[in-house]
Amino acid sequence: MSIRTLLAVVFAVAVVLVAVLALQAYQQTTEKRLVIVGPQGISDLGKALAQEFSKKYGVNATFVPLGGAVEMVNELVRNRENPPWDVAIGIPEFYYTVLIERDVLYCPGIKVDGVPADEYWDPRGCVYPLDKSYIGIVYNETALARLGLKPPETLDDLLKPEYKGLVAYPNPVTSGTGLAVLSWVMSVKGEEEGWRYLKQLAGQIAKVGYPSGFTATRNALKRGDVVVALSWFSHAIDPGTPHMRAATSSAFLYREGVAVLRNSKNRDLAVEFIKFALSKEGQDLVDPYNYMLPVRPDAKIENNMGLPQPRSVVVYNPALGSKADEWRFRWQREVAGG
Repeated sequence: MSIRTLLAVVFAVAVVLVAVLALQAYQQTTEKRLVIVGPQGISDLGKALAQEFSKKYGVNATFVPLGGAVEMVNELVRNRENPPWDVAIGIPEFYYTVLIERDVLYCPGIKVDGVPADEYWDPRGCVYPLDKSYIGIVYNETALARLGLKPPETLDDLLKPEYKGLVAYPNPVTSGTGLAVLSWVMSVKGEEEGWRYLKQLAGQIAKVGYPSGFTATRNALKRGDVVVALSWFSHAIDPGTPHMRAATSSAFLYREGVAVLRNSKNRDLAVEFIKFALSKEGQDLVDPYNYMLPVRPDAKIENNMGLPQPRSVVVYNPALGSKADEWRFRWQREVAGG
């Protein structure tokens, strides 16, 4: 082969290589992408939704975990002008109005067939229902029987002398579950009476104190360090805490939502994601990947089979507004530090 021929071959290969690289670059810039953000605790569901949405729509959807629920909401506010995400999941009902007030969300005003009307809790049509479960009083049936005590049924029961040193709930400074407990107390009692109650309850807390979150609470229940807890009803069906039961007279309904960010770079695709997350296909992922209840009655439930059902349900009082940060700081000062 002559040098001229060799150079021609090299040139031809170079042209083909440049063309391939240019095509790949073009595909990368034109490929539909969707970035989903959510609290760390919802990561399994976020990844599952992203994977199935990608398959169904032929796009590149990814999930990005971002701290706890309150931390995520605050980051959405801070980045509202130029968010690196398109859609948020795991938005707690008790802290969503700050996103409305700060104009963070796009409100498509859609309805999805198959989701009952009473599942929609944002009247503005900005945040859509994704999942739910119950937080209430759970107790170690065996430990209480050994102590000769009857199970508590109400929040006020926990103030009785016989439960002194037996009670715990997660630290609301570090735990979304703990913040939900504050939201429950405030919704039932109002703020003034609610703070009075929490200060009284501080005298009943077990030596373990206020666990940092769900896992720490679960471990304390497993070890027997805590006999009565304000936490998830799912402890009562968790194989790891077989002696736990739930007081079913009343419970707080913890609800999480999904929403499109106003300044999303892929707003139309983000709206399609909401429709997918609320479809039966999307809702079928909620129970196996998030240990929560789906909002569609036709979605499959396996993990939550046998979940105790409260006789009355307390929902968050919207008149309280988005006071999670205010409550966290006040709780730290007046309850934990008091």
